[in-house]
Amino acid sequence: MKKLKAKLRWTIVVMAVGFAVCGAGPLVTALAGERVIQARQRDAQAVESAGQASEPARKAVESAGPLIGQAGQAAEETTAAQAPQHAQQVKRLLIKDAMVIYGNGEPPFGPANISIEDGLIARVGRVPRDWTPDAVIDASGKYVMPGIINGHIHLQDERAGIPQPIQYELNLYLAAGATTIRDVGSDWTKAKEWRAQSASHKLVASRLVLYERIWASKGAHTAELIRQGVRYAKEQGVDGLKLFGMDRDLAEALMDEAKKQGLRTAVHIAVDETTARDWAELGVTSIEHFYGVADAALDGIQNFPPEHNANNEIHRFGRAGELYVQPNLNREKLSAVLDLMVRNKVFWCPTLSIYVASRDLIRAQNQPWFKDYLHPTLEEYFLPDLQHHGSYFLGWTNTQEVRWKKNYQVWMDALKEFDLKGGLITVGDDAGFIYQIYGFGQVHELELLEEAGFHPLEVIKMATVNGAKLLGLEDKLGRVRQGFIADLLVVNGNPVENLRLLNPYGTDVFTYDGKAINNYSPIMPGDPKVKVERGGGIEWTIKEGIPYHVPTLMKEVKAMVSEARAMRTKK
Repeated sequence: MKKLKAKLRWTIVVMAVGFAVCGAGPLVTALAGERVIQARQRDAQAVESAGQASEPARKAVESAGPLIGQAGQAAEETTAAQAPQHAQQVKRLLIKDAMVIYGNGEPPFGPANISIEDGLIARVGRVPRDWTPDAVIDASGKYVMPGIINGHIHLQDERAGIPQPIQYELNLYLAAGATTIRDVGSDWTKAKEWRAQSASHKLVASRLVLYERIWASKGAHTAELIRQGVRYAKEQGVDGLKLFGMDRDLAEALMDEAKKQGLRTAVHIAVDETTARDWAELGVTSIEHFYGVADAALDGIQNFPPEHNANNEIHRFGRAGELYVQPNLNREKLSAVLDLMVRNKVFWCPTLSIYVASRDLIRAQNQPWFKDYLHPTLEEYFLPDLQHHGSYFLGWTNTQEVRWKKNYQVWMDALKEFDLKGGLITVGDDAGFIYQIYGFGQVHELELLEEAGFHPLEVIKMATVNGAKLLGLEDKLGRVRQGFIADLLVVNGNPVENLRLLNPYGTDVFTYDGKAINNYSPIMPGDPKVKVERGGGIEWTIKEGIPYHVPTLMKEVKAMVSEARAMRTKK
């Protein structure tokens, strides 16, 4: 008898959720007709599977459906609320009927409601009693996930001295779902002001976290000058320090002072005395890119030819593509370095996407979104020119691309091993160089992590939960969790099925009779109901409860690009 009562209670809950998704209105009115028959046929299966659901999913289902009388009232109240306005603060925002990707690697659950109040997630599941939203986002058929934390960007309002509006970059990162971005080197005076404007919501922008190099302004050739510089950076209000390769004794002084000042650190390791082993031993927060990791695993050094010039970027990036395939790479040493990084809790932000042009230049030069969204300032900077960092494609050869492809294979294997050992990988795109546009590079980074062997849910965890841990904000960001800051993405489709849906340009979607379906679905050739349509993209990027409409952001970007191109034509 107890089992029967429990089964009946679950039947009521499951039916309530089902009718809420269908927008059926009060359950009293809706309990009739074919839907009821179908719902009853599914009840037994739903009840059985509910007990197998993940804990957050099961809690969401348990709390999703108010009783009959309350369901009708909630439907009427939420229907009365309007859709939010782009970039306008909302005290109470409701996202209804969403499939939820929690962020920690567990599978999606839903449909569920997400109640947001004063920039925080008030509840996931049932709308709180006597809680009336000021605006509603209907997320039926959409997926909601945590905002992406991009761990490696550069704020750029110029390229090679030619102005480029900062809003161009900021719009693109928001449109790609980055609600938090870690700047690792830009104009400190400007970046500090942009950070303040973003925090006060006077600037349409992601949350800005600034890891800067101003510590080096006092001098970087003695331990005492470095210590003074670190203290100066702390006084100036940096969030962390960006480091580059240096001698071991200087690195020791820098890391010791950074710890005393409570500053996190990110290092771009050079071909230098210090490798990933040194920086891991000294307790650096994160290692960027791939430099220094394989160097620490060589029996000897990399075999540079006599004519190599490290200041010539053709030489630098050409030989960098040979690092992981050096014949003296010791795999046991590489594993030991990865073990050390894991043991000392060093994050790895690989920025796979920034180097893909090196393995496939023609693809990189012909990305379809360049047509509408490549700013002419950035376009000019991308052209081969050894005076522009990352514009080294002068006579780039097939042999160089082949070596880079092999380099990627070993690099990705190392990332996979690092993860399996317990290491934390984060997401960053380092865009603004090497044919990568801001935000678009971030999406490609997710795609490349899947290529490296990670499940899309693992990739999303790297972009959310791991990113929050990188910044020390894991108690506030990275999960669709009650009490967390409401940094959320409302996605047109399921990114677990296709990460490319997060691209602000959209992607091709396979449809049948106007509805998106999996392209492995059984269909017959020549069926007129089968089409390929443009779809996907993020509909809303929500930062601290403020909804930013992605189509509007991209429309503004297109206008900036068109205006800049028109001005160039006049000149």
